[in-house]
Amino acid sequence: MAIVINGSGTVTGLAVGGLPDGTVDSGTIATGTIVDADVANVAASKLTGALPAISGAALTGITEPPRKNLIINGAMQVSQRNDGQVAQANSSNEGYATLDRFALQFGNNAGGTITTSQTTVSPDGFGTAYKLNVTGADTSVSGNEIVYVQQIIEAQNIVNSGWNFTSTSSYLTLSFWVRNSKTGTYCVAFDNLDAEKMYTVEYTVSQADTWEKKTITIPGASNLSFNLDNGAGIGLYFMLANASGRYGSAGSWVSPPAFGTSNQVNFLDNTSNIMYLTGVKLELGSTATDFEHRSYGEELTLCERYYQVGQERYWGYAQSGTGNRNFQMFHTRMRAAPTATATQTASSNLAGGNPDDMFPDGFTTYIRGNSTNVHTRWYADITFDAEL
Repeated sequence: MAIVINGSGTVTGLAVGGLPDGTVDSGTIATGTIVDADVANVAASKLTGALPAISGAALTGITEPPRKNLIINGAMQVSQRNDGQVAQANSSNEGYATLDRFALQFGNNAGGTITTSQTTVSPDGFGTAYKLNVTGADTSVSGNEIVYVQQIIEAQNIVNSGWNFTSTSSYLTLSFWVRNSKTGTYCVAFDNLDAEKMYTVEYTVSQADTWEKKTITIPGASNLSFNLDNGAGIGLYFMLANASGRYGSAGSWVSPPAFGTSNQVNFLDNTSNIMYLTGVKLELGSTATDFEHRSYGEELTLCERYYQVGQERYWGYAQSGTGNRNFQMFHTRMRAAPTATATQTASSNLAGGNPDDMFPDGFTTYIRGNSTNVHTRWYADITFDAEL
C-alpha cells in the first residue's frame, strides 16, 4: 500500500483504523471538529446511531403559519360602528357598539352602565385596546344577572382549525393582555353552542393598573360537537359580573349555565373601575405563541364578513310606477344575507327608495320617482349586519 504525502500535507492511500473500506469507528476519531469535507462522500448507510437533541430556540428563519388566531380583531384595531365613546347598559346600546366583533352583554336585566371605547392605552407592541369604564355602578348582582364581553366564533372555523375537539389530549389555548384597576379573580367561559356545553376558567388580576398577560388552555371532550356551517360555534365570554344563578365549576365541560365561579369579582361595583383588553388570541395547541399581528386592511376585511358600512348613490331616471332596481356588491362576501339599516338619506323627485333584497354578496335598492320618467336622486349611508 503506497502512502503519499502531497505538498499541502494531505495523506492519501492510508486506510483509516485499518479498515480497508474506509469506515470509521468511534475509536478512530480523536476529539475535535469534523469539517464538511470529511463527510462529503460518506454513504447514508454508514451514518448510524441517535442524533443529538436539537433545541427549537436555536432555529432561525422559520415563520409561523398565517391565521393561527381564531379571534378576529384581537388587537382591537377596527371600530366601524363608533370610534368614540358609547355608554352601554341593559337594553341600551347593548351588544356591538364600538369595537368590531366584541359585544358587551347585560344578561337577565343586569344593572350598571359601562362606557366602552377604543383607546391607545396599550401594552408594548400594540397600538390599541378595548376600554371598559364603569360609569354607572351596580353594587348588588343577584339572581341570574351576568355582564360579559363576548366574541362568537363561527362553527366551521372551529371544525377546520385542526382541533380534535372530541379528544381530551387535544387543546386550544387562549392568551390576552389585560389591565384592570380592580384586582381579584375573574373568569373566562367557553360555550360550545352546538352541543350546549360550557367550560369555565379562572384567572387573577394581580396588580392594579398594570398590563398582565394571561394564558388559558382548555381540552377537548367526547361530548363536544360543532356543525360544519356558518352558525355560532364557540362563545368566548370575558366575565365582568356573575350572580349565583349562573355559577359553574371551573376546569371541566359541563351543561350550562356555567359562566363563572363564585370567586368572580363584581367589576361593576364602583365607578372608578376601568378595564383594558387587547392581544386576544385563540389557537390550536397547549402552548401560547406570540400574538399574530395583522395589518389594519386584513383585519378590516375579516370584520366585514360580519358587519360593514356602505353608501348607495343613485342618479338617473325613474318611473312612478314600477321604478328601477340597482344591485351593488359588498366589499367582501358576508357570513349570511345581512340586515340593512339606511341612515342620513337625501333625495330629490323620489317617491320611494330603500335597500331591498339582501344577499351574502350584495344587495338591491328599489328607486321609484314621484312622476313618470323623472330625473331622480337618492343617497344613503347604509350599515349591513350579519353578526352571530
